[in-house]
Amino acid sequence: MINWVLKRGKFGTKNENRTKISLLAGLVGLISNGLLTLVKVIIGLASGSVSVLADAMNNLMDSTSSIITIAGTHFADKPADEDHPQGHGRIEYITGLIISCFVILVGLEFTKTSIDRIIHPQATRFSLVGIVILCISIAVKFWQSIFNKKVGEAIDSTPLQATAVDSLGDCLVTGAVLVSMIFDSFTSFPIDGVVGLVVSILIIKNGWELIAQTMSILIGEAPSPKTYQELQDRMMSYDHVLGVHDIIFNNYGPDQTIVVLDAEFPSNLSLVAVHKIVDRAEREISKAMDIHLIIHVDPVGGESVFENEIMQVMDIFVKETKGVDSYHDLMVDLQSKKLYVDLTVLGCVYPSNSSRNRVKDRFLACLGENFPNLQAEVNIDLKY
Repeated sequence: MINWVLKRGKFGTKNENRTKISLLAGLVGLISNGLLTLVKVIIGLASGSVSVLADAMNNLMDSTSSIITIAGTHFADKPADEDHPQGHGRIEYITGLIISCFVILVGLEFTKTSIDRIIHPQATRFSLVGIVILCISIAVKFWQSIFNKKVGEAIDSTPLQATAVDSLGDCLVTGAVLVSMIFDSFTSFPIDGVVGLVVSILIIKNGWELIAQTMSILIGEAPSPKTYQELQDRMMSYDHVLGVHDIIFNNYGPDQTIVVLDAEFPSNLSLVAVHKIVDRAEREISKAMDIHLIIHVDPVGGESVFENEIMQVMDIFVKETKGVDSYHDLMVDLQSKKLYVDLTVLGCVYPSNSSRNRVKDRFLACLGENFPNLQAEVNIDLKY
C-alpha cells in the first residue's frame, strides 16, 4: 500500500505530486478508521463497555482528522495569488491545529463519562467476537502507524507524521481496552471506567502534543542544527566565500521555505564575478535542499592596513569570548576614524538585553584599548 500510494503520486520523479500522495494517504486513513469506528460502536453498545465506546470515538476522531487532512491538503495546494504571494501552504498546519482541538474535546467528554462509570459502575458483557475484533484493531492501527510514518517521511508531511505517532498510541489504548473487557466480568472493581478514564487522558495528551507541534511551526520554528549546518557547509564550498551569517528560514508550507542569508566575499572581487558565484549557489542549493535561497553579499576587509589590524583584534575577541559567534558588516571610515560592525552572539548564552549590553561593552573596551582614537558603533545580532 505504501509503494502504491507513492507510485500513484509519482514519488521521486520530476513530476512528483505531493498533494496527490497526501490525499491518497488521507483516504486510506479515512476508510480504515471509519470501519474501525463502526465495528467498535457495535461492540461497545452490545457489551455496555464505556472504554470500548471511548476507543470508538478515538477512531472517529481519527476519521475526522483524515477528512480535515484531505481538505487541508486540497486548499494548501491552491496557487499563489495577489493576497497570498507565497501560496497557501500554511493551511496544512492550520488543519493540523483543528484536528488537535477535536481530539482534546473528545478526550474531555469521555473523561466525564468514565468518571461517572467509576462512581456508578455497571457490568459489561464478555464477548469472544469483540475480543477478536479488538485484536484485529490493534494490528490495523499498528499498520496505520507504519504506513503514515513511511509516507509522511517520504513527502515531509507534518500531519501524516503526527498521525503515525497517534496511531501507535492507539495500539496501546486499544490494548488497555482489550484487557478491561476481558477482566471486567471477573471483578467488582470498576475497571471499565478506570480504563476509559486512562484512554480519555491519553486522547487529551495526544491532542495537546499535536497542538504544541503545530503551533511551534506556525509561530516560526528554527531549522534543525543539521539543516542549518548543511546550508552553511554548502555555501562555504563555493569559491571566494569567506563566511556566512544572518541565516533566516521562513516556512510558508512544506513545499515553500524561503531562506535568506548573508555571504561574505573579498571586497576586491569584481561585482560580475560575485554575481556569477551567487547566482549559481542560489540555483544549486535551492534545488538540493528544496528551498528558495536568497543571498545578500557583504564585502569583507583588505581595504587598508588599519582595517586589517582591527580585524585581527576582533578575531581574537571572538575566539576568546564565550558565546560570541562571529562579526560581520565591518565598515571603517578612515577620515573620521569611525567603525561600524555587527557582532553575532548566541542567544542561549546572552538571553537578556542586559547580558548583551555587557558583552557589547566588553567588545568596545577591547577596541578602545587597542585603538584609543577609534569611535565604534556595534550592533548585536543573535544566533540561536
